[in-house]
Amino acid sequence: MNKIILPALAVILLLIIVAGYSDANNTTAEDSALTTIADVQQLNVAIAKGPVFVEIGTNRCPTCSVQKPILADIANDYQGKASVLYINADETRSLAASFNIYSIPDMFVIVESNDDGYVYMGADGKITTDRNRARFIGLTSKGTLTDVLDAAIEYRQ
Repeated sequence: MNKIILPALAVILLLIIVAGYSDANNTTAEDSALTTIADVQQLNVAIAKGPVFVEIGTNRCPTCSVQKPILADIANDYQGKASVLYINADETRSLAASFNIYSIPDMFVIVESNDDGYVYMGADGKITTDRNRARFIGLTSKGTLTDVLDAAIEYRQ
């Protein structure tokens, strides 16, 4: 019996947390500076202006649903300093696939683009061309993400 009750309670608790977080956070993606993109040209235009924070996710992913309001907060907080972009992996499969995603949400910060491709800001504050070293997978705190974004902004100045 305990084998059934414990997982059921965990699921209920997770649903309560997700619903409570969504209700407590009045910022919606529509109200924020968060931009959903559909092609690489939109990404490249944003990179030309400054650092770009990217999240790849889907609407059907529970973790993405929890992460997206955090992303919207970051977009509002960094408006005018950096672009915050969302790629819906269900709607733009080829764009998402171009980043070799294997789990969502998948997040990263691009500091610039050069002839060799994109240059990313790693969690350690160092730049790299290896996105695998600069990605965040799964639910990630706002503080962790903004630390990387702050380092990218400093790098671009």
